[in-house]
Amino acid sequence: MKPVIEFKDFSFRYKSQTEDTLKHIDLTIYEGEKVLITGPSGCGKSTLSSCINGLIPFSFDGEIKGSCKIDGFEVKDASIFQMSSRVGTVLQDSDAQFVGLSVGEDIAYALENDNMPRVEMLPRVYESAKIVDMHNFLEQVPYDLSGGQKQRVALAGIMHDDVKILLFDEPLAALDPMMGNFAIDLIDRIHTDYNKTIVIIEHRIEDVLYRNIDRIILMKDGTILADMTPDELLVSDLLKENGVREPLYITALKNAGCKLESHDISNVFDMDLTPYKDKVISNFNQANLHHEVEKNEVI
Repeated sequence: MKPVIEFKDFSFRYKSQTEDTLKHIDLTIYEGEKVLITGPSGCGKSTLSSCINGLIPFSFDGEIKGSCKIDGFEVKDASIFQMSSRVGTVLQDSDAQFVGLSVGEDIAYALENDNMPRVEMLPRVYESAKIVDMHNFLEQVPYDLSGGQKQRVALAGIMHDDVKILLFDEPLAALDPMMGNFAIDLIDRIHTDYNKTIVIIEHRIEDVLYRNIDRIILMKDGTILADMTPDELLVSDLLKENGVREPLYITALKNAGCKLESHDISNVFDMDLTPYKDKVISNFNQANLHHEVEKNEVI
């Protein structure tokens, strides 16, 4: 597989800071992969995403050491146009990404910048909106949409650029669990149907694993702590030890004393629970579910 994101001994320090935010990053993401980057708050995952989409160094000043290549282009030597034509970003705050007064105008923004004739633009806008199931909302004001619909509009706006990499910055932050599942379904469908390289920055691991992920990158203190398959990471205690919540069913199985096997455990819906059934039932039966409430006299 061809590498499309390559960090080699890469460090970055913001101009306003005295210490590096990213430290000696070595990471390769290959064409067509779907990768989750996670970690506790302040671990550097947002800074890493800004290096991938070109916001660093074009919007945030700082000192770069080492190499960061996106689709073969060294980021510090490339132009913002070269980065934006290869990486499409859906921000956590979709409102900050809107520039049009209607859904249709917003999706058409990039095409207008390319001076595309209107007769060519309209079918392209409709097709992009249809991909994300927003073709019936083209005249709607973007700010009146739900959080999930706003994300889909933002995604449609970068789909017709034919970018190789789609970067999702905490796509579940403003969504309830049901809408989160819809968002993960959509990302999975685009990954499969259009062979995009997908990078998801998110701490809600259980929700992201609703659909398959190739690798999880765990960050801490500006470094990469682990680069593993979801199954390998969930068997370990690395998430819990580093301030990231495990999927609840994984925690429940571990608390029941189950020895997890590193095979098909990243999705509870596909997981074979038979080897753990007796242990879980025994643990439940031994649990003290009735706690005496201490009664204090109210004065």
